[in-house]
Amino acid sequence: MYTPQVTIRQFSISDYSEVRALELNAFNEDNSTYYIELYQFFPDSFYVATVNNKVVGFVVGLVTVEKIGRIFSLAVLKDYRGNGIGRALLKKIIDVLERKGVMKIRLEVREDNEVAKNLYKSMNFKEVDIIPYYYKDGCSAIVMEREGLLWMNY
Repeated sequence: MYTPQVTIRQFSISDYSEVRALELNAFNEDNSTYYIELYQFFPDSFYVATVNNKVVGFVVGLVTVEKIGRIFSLAVLKDYRGNGIGRALLKKIIDVLERKGVMKIRLEVREDNEVAKNLYKSMNFKEVDIIPYYYKDGCSAIVMEREGLLWMNY
């Protein structure tokens, strides 16, 4: 099986159009204006995964005023899934958020996205709540959290 050479680096404004297209591809939603705002406030918590200088995945995180880490979005292009890119992006943002001193990281995931839920569970996230009708298509979100695992090996 072919494993692409992946580079994970901080997002730059020049990545914006590729991230926007990737989000539409992955979620059929466009929250890209939020990404610019998040980048302005949390530039060190926005990463892209590239293969041959093409953006194939991204992750955006932030720290709330309560010092809780929040993963706002994580996506990988369909053609690149199954190669560990999502896991690498998740590890990166967990590391970044934990280095900022958070002791809890929270995210929302579609209740019907078993692949993503399994990835998060494999990284010690637990299902803690459900938000009905969270997504534009009416699908509910599962709220997942990872607690007190500062510097734990994963």
